[in-house]
Amino acid sequence: MLENALLEYLKSLNKEKINLNSQYYWIANIESDGFVIKAHPVREEYQKSKKTISSVINFDIVRREISRLLKTGTLKRAEIEDQEKSRFILALLSCLPFVEVITTKQQTSLQIIEYKTNQLPEMNFNGTLKFLEEIQAGTHDPKRLPDIPEEAQRRSKSRARQGLRILGFLDDEFSIIEPQASKYELEKNKITFLQEMVLTSPYISMVYDLLQYLTSYTKKQKINYLKELGMKIVRNSKGDNLMVESVADYRTRNIISWLQDVQLIDEELNPTMTEEIRPLLQKVMDNYISAKRESTKDHKMGMLVRTELVEAFKQLEFLDNKYYEIKGSVGIGNWASVPWLAIMNKNVTNSTQKGYYIVYLFSEDMERLYLTLAQGVTESTKEEMAKINEEIRQSIQMDDDIATNNNIELGGSTLAKKYEISTAAYIKYEKQLPSEQSLRNDLRRMIDYYEQYIQMKQETTGHTEVDTTNMVEETDTLTFKEIVDHIYQYIKSKGFYYEKEEVTNLFLSLKTKPFVILSGISGTGKTKIVEWFAEAIGATNDNNQFTLIPVRPDWNDSSDLLGYIDIKGDFKEGPLTKIVRNAYNNPTRPYIVLLDEMNLARVEYYLSDLLSVMESRKRENGEIITYPLLTEEIAGENLPLPSNVYIVGTVNMDETTHPFSKKVLDRANTIEFNRVELGYLDFLQELEEMDPIKLDQKSLEANYLHLKEVYDENSDLVKQVTKELVSINQVLELIHAQVGYRVRDEICMYINYNQQGNLMEYEQALDHCLLQKILPRIAGSDSRVRDVIDQLIEFCAFEIPEDTEQPIDLTYAKYPKSTAKLVEMRARLVDGFTSFWIS
Repeated sequence: MLENALLEYLKSLNKEKINLNSQYYWIANIESDGFVIKAHPVREEYQKSKKTISSVINFDIVRREISRLLKTGTLKRAEIEDQEKSRFILALLSCLPFVEVITTKQQTSLQIIEYKTNQLPEMNFNGTLKFLEEIQAGTHDPKRLPDIPEEAQRRSKSRARQGLRILGFLDDEFSIIEPQASKYELEKNKITFLQEMVLTSPYISMVYDLLQYLTSYTKKQKINYLKELGMKIVRNSKGDNLMVESVADYRTRNIISWLQDVQLIDEELNPTMTEEIRPLLQKVMDNYISAKRESTKDHKMGMLVRTELVEAFKQLEFLDNKYYEIKGSVGIGNWASVPWLAIMNKNVTNSTQKGYYIVYLFSEDMERLYLTLAQGVTESTKEEMAKINEEIRQSIQMDDDIATNNNIELGGSTLAKKYEISTAAYIKYEKQLPSEQSLRNDLRRMIDYYEQYIQMKQETTGHTEVDTTNMVEETDTLTFKEIVDHIYQYIKSKGFYYEKEEVTNLFLSLKTKPFVILSGISGTGKTKIVEWFAEAIGATNDNNQFTLIPVRPDWNDSSDLLGYIDIKGDFKEGPLTKIVRNAYNNPTRPYIVLLDEMNLARVEYYLSDLLSVMESRKRENGEIITYPLLTEEIAGENLPLPSNVYIVGTVNMDETTHPFSKKVLDRANTIEFNRVELGYLDFLQELEEMDPIKLDQKSLEANYLHLKEVYDENSDLVKQVTKELVSINQVLELIHAQVGYRVRDEICMYINYNQQGNLMEYEQALDHCLLQKILPRIAGSDSRVRDVIDQLIEFCAFEIPEDTEQPIDLTYAKYPKSTAKLVEMRARLVDGFTSFWIS
């Protein structure tokens, strides 16, 4: 009896969410004699009662209404005998895979989706594919089958031709679809390809779906049920009569043949479950701790979590990629203590920093995995998270095996504790994970709870916490390379052109030390690159994360920038103080300060306090702290320099400005912008508008404060860089311009970040460091300066020009940028004085 099989199918949908006329129902439980179906009432009723409504529907009633539906082809709400439960019954039967909901102003009804026999295969699968080979070989033309003289062969080829049309190799005119045929011919994994092709047939896909829920029946029973169903919903090709039993038997057995030949079902007609997510999750648990002993750079574990796992989850049939965003993370630069994989409804959030979503959290010791319904920890307070957790737990009725307590154990790190606080509900898995089917079923249930809560929020508040800005949020899911690529493309989309290497250098310089100087002639885009860089990562003037401060020539101490106590004894904030306070209160966001024309006043006078405090940075409990920038006696509170404040200064060198002391140069990367290519206009063509990302501070924050941290991770690199710097220092000693430990340490950090991100070649990165940290120290007019420049040119390019007019071929120079700058400085010695700064 087909009604029994369909009843079993509906039973298998326990906990399934049902959307009928924009109202959500769900099968809350299955009792011994019937279904318990619940629903959210209309918004007004919910606001009064704050409760869901439910109904128990007896199995006999369900069988009766299925029978009525199969007999007449439709089922109207008014026809259902038990009118009190009619909408619940309609909602339940709407889950049948061959039913569609018809809604008019007068009523809601169900209607059977009818198929035609030409949508069902007439030929077995192997015979169908053999005909494809004959077509490709030129043996037969699918359009000219009447030319085949032998009737039996003509009939056989006609059936195979129909099968190729079902598979998508032939169009309705029986012409070969070349792209599809070529793709099949080139495909290495033909079984997987054919599985996808077979399941593009609506009827075969529906049969496969039903078989997944009829595993308790015998093979014979399954065939009979499928035959009976075909006789109820499949008509002949003309559409005037339903399929008779003999045709239904023949076509059903061909469908079974197809599904078996592509390995979608076994001999007993049970679907073969391919393990897709379990092996990948298990691989993370088994290998993550050992992976953490190695560098994150290009590590397979990063690819596993960010790409392989994400793609596997995207293939799950109940996760529609139109509505769900899936992201995985192992951290950037450094390994995350708690790796994760998040599944987010795009109408709620596309960032793990805010909103609520499904997330798999791995414990620090990799002994446990939690499937959780949780919240973003970045933009919510502890109290806000507790409130939402309680709301989820109270409003959504969950199964007994779903934990809704605070006993989740992820580890001892600060972030692990935050994740624990953010979790409203969870399922705990031990080291050896359960079966693929169990994992999928659990995720399906958790998704249902997630969607129920979204629906409840929509009904009670009218919104689902949608992020209405055009800013795409990211957290620690981007690599250094992806961040730089985004910034470069974003700036380019705004109609400004900077070389990729310039953007990369600015990123690495800020990552190394939050103080950068941009020098160069006026109009080369020093200010704009900082402004667009900031905007690309979500720091704008509108959200107070980007601030331009024009430097005044009369600034002569730190009070001009930080503030002062007036004659009444009140503290008057300087232009930087408010920024520092905002940054301190919002530690997850980068704040970029642009000091425009910073050398109109003497930098070491007005910036000395800030530079000194910057050097006091140290790490406590995983956070970077400093000495107070403003003390309680002055500002009413001890205000440190937050690690999320980045100072960038632009400078011009002319008669109105002041030179830099070695104290300032030691503490900054000095990037020169003198390149001008007025004739290059290609970047203005076909510009594609891009949205900024909202970059988490951790992506830009320094991972290292001391050389030992770099040495522990990459001792060979530290030794290699130090060897080069020792050789350079021996040259610089002649003019007492040798570099100290600070410069060495920061160059090593810069090179290590570059290597982690695979951004530039080693020598290319070191070339930038020499240009930015070493050469600005060289200035003078005597012969010793010339000797130093000549020795450095030989060091960087392996040759010295015989005179100042002779150009050097930079093609084979080890450090071409530094060589070019040194040659420029050497040429200026003819005038009696040279410096890095004179252009």
